[in-house]
Amino acid sequence: MKKAFVCLMIGLLAGCSSKPESKENRIVTAAKAESSRLAAPSQPLSAFADFELRPMELSAGVSERKEKVKVAEQLEARLQARLLPLIEQWKADGSRPQTGGTLLIQPKLQALRVVSGGARFWVGAWSGESFIDMNLELIDGATGATIANPRISRTASAMGGAWTIGATDKNLLNYIVEIAHQYLVDNYQP
Repeated sequence: MKKAFVCLMIGLLAGCSSKPESKENRIVTAAKAESSRLAAPSQPLSAFADFELRPMELSAGVSERKEKVKVAEQLEARLQARLLPLIEQWKADGSRPQTGGTLLIQPKLQALRVVSGGARFWVGAWSGESFIDMNLELIDGATGATIANPRISRTASAMGGAWTIGATDKNLLNYIVEIAHQYLVDNYQP
């Protein structure tokens, strides 16, 4: 009994002494797992000669509410900041075939609800959960055919938002952007 107790304590202490994973590493790990579950495009992205990131389209439910449009603009700015360098890197890649047309990357925001920090502070979990639901449509510019249309969706629980006073709500944007980035990276096969 004493030996089992000592082993249990050593195991607990060893687990507690390690450094916690950083927020950035958690987001990247989650993005890799989520990207692996999404259906691959009908052709590799490296087959295209050019790439274009189009402005985000908003559903009627998002575009009708001023506070949702503001969050959607933040999401689009983060998406552009993360994806445009990747697109420039692809354009500079001399090892891929330059015979294909243009790949159009069209983000479409279907639904959005991000609880504000003030609401989390004053109302807590009763503010409800936050969520973002976006399609990342990939279109062959020459034919107009959709080669992929993965649905990228993420939710932040009401209780998690309450415990972190809105940090999990704000992180939703980073998760969506990183999943989109990871999906493109995973499906670019030179």
